[in-house]
Amino acid sequence: MVENYFQPERVAPAVNELNEPLSTLNKKTTPEFPEVKGRTSVFAFLLGMAIILAAIVLGKSYTFFLAFLIISAFFTFLWRNTPRPWILLVSTVASTPLTISRYQFTCSVIFAVWFTIFRPGYLSKLPKWLYTVFCLALAGLVVSSIEWIGVDVLRSIGRQSVFFLNLTLGPFILLPIIYCRMAKSADTAADLQGLLFCLIVPSTLLLLAAKLFGTVTNAWEASRHFASGPEGFYMYQLGRIYVNFLRTEVGFILASLVCAATAITVSPVKTRYRLLAGVCLCSNAYLLLVTASFGSIFACFCGLGAIFFTQFRFVNVTKVIMSATAVCCLLLLTYVMSPPSIKEYLAERYAHRVTHADTDRLTLWARAVDYYLAHPLGVGFTLAVSGKERSFTHNDYLAFTISYSILGGLAYASFVLGLLFSFLRKRKNTMNDPSLLAVYLAGLGVIIAVALNSITDHMTENRWYYTFIWSVVWYSYFCSAKREPVRENMSSETAFWGK
Repeated sequence: MVENYFQPERVAPAVNELNEPLSTLNKKTTPEFPEVKGRTSVFAFLLGMAIILAAIVLGKSYTFFLAFLIISAFFTFLWRNTPRPWILLVSTVASTPLTISRYQFTCSVIFAVWFTIFRPGYLSKLPKWLYTVFCLALAGLVVSSIEWIGVDVLRSIGRQSVFFLNLTLGPFILLPIIYCRMAKSADTAADLQGLLFCLIVPSTLLLLAAKLFGTVTNAWEASRHFASGPEGFYMYQLGRIYVNFLRTEVGFILASLVCAATAITVSPVKTRYRLLAGVCLCSNAYLLLVTASFGSIFACFCGLGAIFFTQFRFVNVTKVIMSATAVCCLLLLTYVMSPPSIKEYLAERYAHRVTHADTDRLTLWARAVDYYLAHPLGVGFTLAVSGKERSFTHNDYLAFTISYSILGGLAYASFVLGLLFSFLRKRKNTMNDPSLLAVYLAGLGVIIAVALNSITDHMTENRWYYTFIWSVVWYSYFCSAKREPVRENMSSETAFWGK
């Protein structure tokens, strides 16, 4: 029960209890996905939140780096055969707002590397199409090396290898390795709780805390863009970390969080989960309005549209209409309660982007295409193109093409479209399971938002946002994979905070 999990003596169980299995036959457990008792999941979540708090307090210090490397290696080895608590820990830590070392390795990638060392067999258990896409990207890296290898060969190789590991190997191979075992999970209620408590809630709390309690560190620079409302350019300091609210970056994660939270809010799951998801929905929708990223807002609405359209196939039409109406009311209420300065900023951004038919993105894309034609082999990873003036591409598909030639562009496009088509396929196993349906809809909304937002902005600039978004997608992808039906009347001690 819920109250038992919060007894002080059970918050930090002894190490020899952390792998205690559920051996009774009436539990939702499978040989491929052995479950552990619910208190272990709570411990994993609390440990993940403690790591985030330590990051805020210590910042980019060697103390934090060393402690994290030891903790991540220890618990990866300890839980190498018990997937649920380890995946919950890694999912929570995905919200850690700083990277490890000057090479900017995200915490999730470090966990994945440890797991690959301890369980290398899982390198061969990913979806087959992923290997083709990854080989295409790797070929692009090799081809582009003709351009980017300089006089200092080792330095050039090291620098581009780090970029490739973080931005290509990470989402293409390492993150799927983290979540691939979720396809064998039989406890869909626990899957839903993991998505809500370990992925959506921590990032929502962190972004909201940065906005409400953080200190703006670049007020003067931001004011040079829009004097009436520079919120879309702020950088906040929270403790010893920095949270970037540049609209072309934070818009990605906010749109993804809105879609994921909406999927749970409108699904027929436990009321307490829907209420918590609704709070996250309003919080992230408000922050998205504050940044006024029209590319992200448009992508977010497309993701929401996909969620409601898909629900028509699975849920009673009347309930879908009621859910859509409730979400629209929440979004409208969020806008109405926004400060006047935010509304003025939105009006200015609307005039800049829509009313006056702003074409700056077209100019940037044309410049990027010209740059690619001048360097068809690729120049190594870059978000900017150089010519008479240096500018960002504001398009992830073009960024990968410029970086790794047409092979890299095709690899990233195939990666996104492969995931998109996987989610768009009708999955009959989600129809009769509300928890599974909610997780599936979350992934569907997020991948559609990402696919569209990648056309107008650049997600790869921020490692935290980039890794987190793909973590949500892969978590939902494997949770909604085909599996054997589970009887709804089974009791389970594996649930995160009760059933």
